[in-house]
Amino acid sequence: MALALHRLDPRYVWRAISTIAVEDVGIGAPDAVIWATAAQRAGFRKAVGELPLLIALTRRMAGATKSRSAIELAFVTDTGEPEMFRLFGGMTTGQLLDRFAGADPYEAYAALSVLRGIVPKAYRIRPPDQRGVMAAGEMLTDQMAPASARAARAALFHPLDEMSLGFVVAARLPRDDAERHDTMPDSSLIDGYPAETFDQHERLGRQAIGQFARSLSRLSPALASLSPGKAQAAVADAVFVEEGQLLDRWVGGPDFDRLRTEADGYSLTRDTLSAEAGRAVRQLVRSSLVDLHIIRRMVVNEAR
Repeated sequence: MALALHRLDPRYVWRAISTIAVEDVGIGAPDAVIWATAAQRAGFRKAVGELPLLIALTRRMAGATKSRSAIELAFVTDTGEPEMFRLFGGMTTGQLLDRFAGADPYEAYAALSVLRGIVPKAYRIRPPDQRGVMAAGEMLTDQMAPASARAARAALFHPLDEMSLGFVVAARLPRDDAERHDTMPDSSLIDGYPAETFDQHERLGRQAIGQFARSLSRLSPALASLSPGKAQAAVADAVFVEEGQLLDRWVGGPDFDRLRTEADGYSLTRDTLSAEAGRAVRQLVRSSLVDLHIIRRMVVNEAR
């Protein structure tokens, strides 16, 4: 797949590799972030060899432990605590660095975002603080193992977006020694796609989710109370919470457990369901995934 994308668009593929390294692999393989960041420079790719570098990075990331902690940290803070950016925007460099050095991952991420100038558009009230960014980079060197510090500094000084800053904070947090695995229902390939990707990006996938939502609305008063469009969106979110994390083999601890729980809670309630109703819809989806797999296959077979 990586080689095919390289043939189609050799420039875009390197941005995609960096995005995957930060968002989908993350702290599971900090070295991949270092190499993917370096690969953004054409001179580096030429010196190393473009295709060998692409193949090596793809293999490394495919076999690595996966952690979406960076994207979860950024997502939860950007959506759940956006006013923090306005508050932190009025702080001095020293105050922001103190928050970055603290134990709260939300505050550390918000402080670093303000220093780097990468915040939600509505809260962009000050320019990047280069002196503060350099000081944060020095703090990383003092706080972390050398390999993780190099990866975090690469993401800090050459960020693609806010997820890169999420990686910086996630890489700094203490982690359990034991590797941890999500325990979710088995996903399955649908027409060559992982099921969760099929649902999100394919017309037939959205059609299958629509049929599934209509069937569940007959069993759930909460879904039945929503418009058909909102009910479908709520079911799609619940399916993604259940299946979309299947590829996420991650390492973590209490902070990451909290991030996962809050990110899931937001996803389950953003379509106007209460927290209790969101949990009930998730449970209903979990118990009905076999039916969803059948619907998906029927939709694909009928389209052929």
